Order: sequence, then C-alpha cells, then structure tokens
Amino acid sequence: MELRQLEQPNFGAYIGVKNSVSVMKKKSETVRTSTYESLKGEIIDGSYSPGELVRISEFARDLGVSRTPVRDALYALERDFLVDMLDGHGAVIRPLNNDEIQNINQLREIIDGLAARLSAKLMPDETIANLRAKFEKMMEEEGGAESELHSVLSQELHRTITDHCGNWVVQAQWKHLNTAFMRLKQMGWKYWLGSDERRSLSLSRLHEHLEILDALQSRDAARAEEAARYHVSRATNDLMKLNLTLREAPR
Repeated sequence: MELRQLEQPNFGAYIGVKNSVSVMKKKSETVRTSTYESLKGEIIDGSYSPGELVRISEFARDLGVSRTPVRDALYALERDFLVDMLDGHGAVIRPLNNDEIQNINQLREIIDGLAARLSAKLMPDETIANLRAKFEKMMEEEGGAESELHSVLSQELHRTITDHCGNWVVQAQWKHLNTAFMRLKQMGWKYWLGSDERRSLSLSRLHEHLEILDALQSRDAARAEEAARYHVSRATNDLMKLNLTLREAPR
C-alpha cells in the first residue's frame, strides 16, 4: 500500500494573508477616523450651516472618500449631537438656537460642577499652581482677557479638572459632550469678537476662572462645584442673550 506524504501547511502564506488583512483593517480605521475628524471640524467651525441638509454622497465627494466611512462618521456625529441622520442617506446639521444652547449646557453645568468638586480633593498642588501661573501671565498682557489664549486656557482648565476628578464615568460624559460644547463655544467666540460687550464679558469669564482656581487651591469642594456651575450658567446666559440679539437685529 502506497503511503501518501501529507503536505506541510504553508504557514508563510497564512501569515502573509493575515498581515494583509491587518494592514487593510488599519487603513480602513484610519480613513474612518480621519473622515470623522474632518467632518467634525467643519461642522464645529461653521463650514456647514445649522439646518443644512447634506447627502452622504456630497460629504464623500467633498472629502474624496467612499460613502461607507462617511456614513459611519455621521452616525458617530449624531451621537455627538452635531447632526440628525435622515434614513441613512444624509444628515441635517443640528441648529444653534437657544434651546440647543440651554439643553447642552444644562448637562455641562452638572458635569463640570461634579468634576470640580471631586478634583478639589485630588488635583495636585503643582497642577493648580501651573494653571494659575498661566492665567496670571495672560492677565499681564494687554487685552489678555479678550485674547484667543484665554479661550485656549479655558479649555485647558476644564479638561484638566475633569482629568483629575478620579471618576471615569464623569470623564467619559465630559468628553462625549465636549464636541457639542466646542461648537457652541466657537459660535460664542465669534459673537464676542464683534460685540460691544466683548471686554466686560471676557473679564467676567476670567474672574470666574480664577474663582474656580481659588476654590481648588483652598481644597474647598463645595465652593469649587458652585464656582464651576456658576461659570457655565453665566456663560450660557450671556451666549443666549447675544444669540437672541443677533437674530433679532435687522439684516
């Protein structure tokens, strides 16, 4: 009886196929991520107007990608409160009216307040001191409170507070909501630049930031929460007032 020699498995070919699949998967993830970030940036900076209807095919054409990563990105952006999907074929850019501002910032006020309360006991002294030094240096500059640096430091302060709160659920919710919040902040920044109240509003935000830092430095959890919530509440009211004024102004 003739014995047939068993063929040895070609492990080299298997590994080659596996590597190819891995490369393709990474490439797909890169395209999906870059598409999401591109669309998010364009919506936040106002390239697409609130209420604008955009088809997936139009997004894909503008970005030079296929429809699949665009569709995936839009579903993610819907979860970020930036768009509303329309039966899988397109999306409507969410409005920037006062209801939207209030709904988003009411939750942001709670999250920021809780993060500040928790961080008052956990944030390192050096971190608080470094943040205060940056704000104080900015204050020494002419028009520092009205500068774009103030906006950057504001974001750094809120992010640092959340990063040190010690609660991963709070951190996850802050990160999730921050995308929509950044869109509101971008709108507010544009409004403030053209407002007669620009200086007074900027100084108000600056004093509120310093009050939060004072509370953190004093390790006063209740005061830190109150200061953070007051800050978000005042900024919300000022933004809604500006938004209403501009919408009612004669064109």
